[in-house]
Amino acid sequence: MDKRSGIIGLVVLVIVAVMILSGCTSPTTVTPTPTTKPFTLVEMTISDPPSLDPGLEYDTACYSITQNVYETLVWYDGEDVSKPVGLLATGWKANDNYTVWTFYLRDNVTFHDGTKFNASAVKYTFDRGVLMNYPDGPWVGAGISSLLKGGDEWMASNHTEADVQAYLANEAVKVINETTVQFTLSKPYPDWYHVLAFPATAIVSPTAEQTNMPYTPNNYTDTYYKEHMCGTGPFKFVSWTHEDNMVFVRNDNYWRAPAKAERVVVRTVPDVNSRLLAFEKGECDFSQENIRNLPVFKNSSAVITDIRNDTLTISFIGMYEGKWPFNDSRVRQAFVESFDYETYRKQVGYGYGALPHGVVPKGLAGYNASIPTSQYNPEHAKQLLKEAGFSKDKPVTITIAFNEGNTGRQTGALMLKDTIEKYDLGITLDIQELKWATLLDKEKKGDLDMFFLGWQADFPTADNFIGPFAVSDVYFAKQVKYKNETIDKLYQDYFLAKNQDERNRICYEIQMGLLNDNPYIVYLQPASMYALSKNIKGYQWNVMLSGFYWYPMYKE
Repeated sequence: MDKRSGIIGLVVLVIVAVMILSGCTSPTTVTPTPTTKPFTLVEMTISDPPSLDPGLEYDTACYSITQNVYETLVWYDGEDVSKPVGLLATGWKANDNYTVWTFYLRDNVTFHDGTKFNASAVKYTFDRGVLMNYPDGPWVGAGISSLLKGGDEWMASNHTEADVQAYLANEAVKVINETTVQFTLSKPYPDWYHVLAFPATAIVSPTAEQTNMPYTPNNYTDTYYKEHMCGTGPFKFVSWTHEDNMVFVRNDNYWRAPAKAERVVVRTVPDVNSRLLAFEKGECDFSQENIRNLPVFKNSSAVITDIRNDTLTISFIGMYEGKWPFNDSRVRQAFVESFDYETYRKQVGYGYGALPHGVVPKGLAGYNASIPTSQYNPEHAKQLLKEAGFSKDKPVTITIAFNEGNTGRQTGALMLKDTIEKYDLGITLDIQELKWATLLDKEKKGDLDMFFLGWQADFPTADNFIGPFAVSDVYFAKQVKYKNETIDKLYQDYFLAKNQDERNRICYEIQMGLLNDNPYIVYLQPASMYALSKNIKGYQWNVMLSGFYWYPMYKE
């Protein structure tokens, strides 16, 4: 995802087994300090999400909204993602080889339409995610469909009604009773509970969708939940005025204590100076900001900034290999060597963040500091481009795009443009600033030569990074047309590894293969920055959150 403190490690299998077999605790109930009168929280963002359907969208702009309306079966205890706790689940257990998982569900929970949350709703949500089969969506991209029994066969099928029934006959998700659901996986996966904290698995109301616009298998062009929402969370969706605002109201029938905020309004304000002015005038309560905007906010008496330097995020530039010039490995290497990494970190990140050692971020098992960071080497880069046939007698234009309002990425594009064009080899970098939804659409269609994106962990495991970046039929690799058969085979071996040391070795080999092939300019493990009005209390952070969790927040 493009997004979503402390050094986070994967739980070793022995500890996992103890946790799994003993179940889990519930998240701490937050009881905010009461206020004397109703109030509205106002969040500002730089762009609209592509849609509101958590089962289709694969970006933090969507999840920052849906995580406040929908709920997953599992979440985390405070800031520690090594300690999963039940949210809509109260406990779980797995069989000896981690292929069958049983989850026990919270009773007396209702959706916003008044219908009951139960095991059937869980099955509906998971069957929906798999059967819609969106190739660029989270269920395929994060590998959830593939992990469920029969998921690969369904994705490879002709998607007929018989194929639908064949998938359902696998009972990958089985209702045991109203409060018990069982998952059967296609292979052993001891981290399955982490998957169930991923926002794409948030449980939706079957009744709301089926009553208004039933989804159909292998059809993701339109769904009811693209423009509507109905979950079990602390806030209910009211309206969405595109490129302007979204409105939410408190769920007074929430299974925990109701939130203190009566309403939440999310306003789309792309200009950072306009957001600062809104803070100064008391018209904005919080916003997630690019660290590039730190100077705008740091001297304001109305704003408190929270900077988190140890995110599980990788910032990168993708290079499309489906056509010339990036189907030439020399060109990809030249562009990798044309990015001034340390200058970017200092000038754009103000010294925050870290230069990546591979695509697995620091904080996860699989991170390896011995993997070299990419180096700025313009002299060698120019020579590589000459060898690839570039010259000023044969001018060429290469597009590079970033999302509207992201001044950090804009600066990075300008830095790269300056270096490349100074080679005087006839290359012009055409910088395009696109709306978020437009950027994602063009990137997925292969319409951009280069594009800036970030990847925040869907779940805190190394495979959630090496899969999307390195495996030919998985998310980013598929979109940039990257394929390395050795890496594809290693990725399969990763899931057969008998212990974490073996997984780490395979992870290292995959990342070294990526380093040799250069499908991306991996330039930063960035810090994240959050701006809050000084009268806001109850703010909580977790590395797996996408933006703000409104439930515990209130005004003095």
